[in-house]
Amino acid sequence: MSQKKVTLVYSLKNTFVLKDIELLEQMGYKVVTIHSPPYSDFLRFSWNRIKEFFLGFFLLAKSKAVFSWFNDYHTAAVFFWAKKFNKKRILIIGGYDAVSSINLDYGIFLKNNFRQFLARWNYANANEIWVVHKSLAEGCPKANQQKGTLSGILNFIPDLKPVIREVPTAYDDEFWKREGEKNIKGIITVANITDQRTYLRKGIPLFVKLAETLPDYQFTIAGIQKPINYQRRLPKNITLLGRLERAELKKQYNKHQFYFQGSEIEGLPNVLCEAMLCECIPLGTNVFGIPDAIGNTGKIFNASEHLESTISFIKSLKNPKQLGEKARARIVVKYPVSKRERVFKEVISTKANEK
Repeated sequence: MSQKKVTLVYSLKNTFVLKDIELLEQMGYKVVTIHSPPYSDFLRFSWNRIKEFFLGFFLLAKSKAVFSWFNDYHTAAVFFWAKKFNKKRILIIGGYDAVSSINLDYGIFLKNNFRQFLARWNYANANEIWVVHKSLAEGCPKANQQKGTLSGILNFIPDLKPVIREVPTAYDDEFWKREGEKNIKGIITVANITDQRTYLRKGIPLFVKLAETLPDYQFTIAGIQKPINYQRRLPKNITLLGRLERAELKKQYNKHQFYFQGSEIEGLPNVLCEAMLCECIPLGTNVFGIPDAIGNTGKIFNASEHLESTISFIKSLKNPKQLGEKARARIVVKYPVSKRERVFKEVISTKANEK
């Protein structure tokens, strides 16, 4: 008996994309992928669109469903053929595709251009839209109040017809776990910084400010290989590690007592949840999915305000081991792999039911 096929199209080879491919394969599906990196030069951009059009035609005829991680150029041609063949079309939304930030020049809804036109078409022609956190559907008022960030698919497209449901990413609690002793004065953040916009969006200036205020603590940034020209001079207690593979990242989580998530815009941060599974105590901004992940297991702060309360929390912590265990337990309960597996199985087993 041949395996049932599903198609997954994506632009960036993020850990959560690879995890979904792995999960679907473990469930017994043959996963065929279309990887279209976000090239900006005309030739490679055009080649991606041609590739998506022809691969979409050949792959979708025999696939049960198509999943698109993020809503962008790479989604349109594949959804076009899936609609023609009456196959299930699921959009998985992670952040960029549900916001508009003038300050950061960021978000699919920022500019009224062909890219936004395509994104709106993709939204309208999906059978289901999965958001990793409900704020990406409904909006995050605090992000608007603090930084002027507009968000929420339904705020941009109020009459949207497809079903929107919250389907959080899932985490492997057997791999991500505490091993060894932590440095009680160690604080880490993970952000793969490629440009100044990402540097600001991920809250790295706040992290640097915290390091300056706590000179006797050791701070680590994973994702920056060396100082870059838009950074101010880094304090001596910050170490840059560059991009880390999964096993090395786990080692670093386990060396640090605290994990810092200072993002201005974020869906549900994978690195935050992984660190919490390794019993890091979370420190995070009060926007999008960050406070839902942290709950009462760490410190939630307003990025627009001073860091005094966060500094006080760090210095006065009396029970780090208990709080770390509590952080891990929260992620284990809220974001199990079994929950995401059930939703995948449910959506693939039903037909598109085109009218």
